[in-house]
Amino acid sequence: MNQLIIYFLLVYFVLFFGVAVIWRNYAVAKSTGINAFKLNKKTGPESITGLYFKFLPLLSVLVFIIYAWLPNSYALLGPIKLLTNNFVQYAGMGVMTIALVWVVAAQAQMGVSWRIGIDHDQKTEFVQRGLFKYSRNPIFVGVIVISLGYFLLLPNPITFTILALDVALIQIQVALEENFLTEQHGKQYIDYCQQVRRWL
Repeated sequence: MNQLIIYFLLVYFVLFFGVAVIWRNYAVAKSTGINAFKLNKKTGPESITGLYFKFLPLLSVLVFIIYAWLPNSYALLGPIKLLTNNFVQYAGMGVMTIALVWVVAAQAQMGVSWRIGIDHDQKTEFVQRGLFKYSRNPIFVGVIVISLGYFLLLPNPITFTILALDVALIQIQVALEENFLTEQHGKQYIDYCQQVRRWL
């Protein structure tokens, strides 16, 4: 099972960063000339969430590296033995896989409007199609579910902290984005918020 987890996560991280981050940013830049990474705020709440988007994924990768190549050090992270079994770990892999497909689909539906962070310089299309008919924040829903799956796959205090920080900081980011979108799209966005749930 350990080798399966290692191979799964290796492929997963390559796909996540390759498809959902690098390729998606390239696609937006190629179509619009705009860099989709908008995490340049130096102060205020956006600076906090910006640090989250930059560094928390790297912490997830670090946990994987320790698990895969430093097993003695991984034992020091305090793996939760009650959750360390094949059933839970297979569930984690399934959850992570479904969530990644969900995220990539939502990104595709956003098209060139997709950003990481808030774009204060360009007015983007207000997307209501696809998964956005059922959730105002399907990408963030997917990211939280990925973190949940990761915790199930490698249950320890660090992955639990990553999950908790995901939930807390995404709440902040969503509130910031809702205020921004209300200013940008006005009544159209307010009506959308009344018709579609924030999450699911």
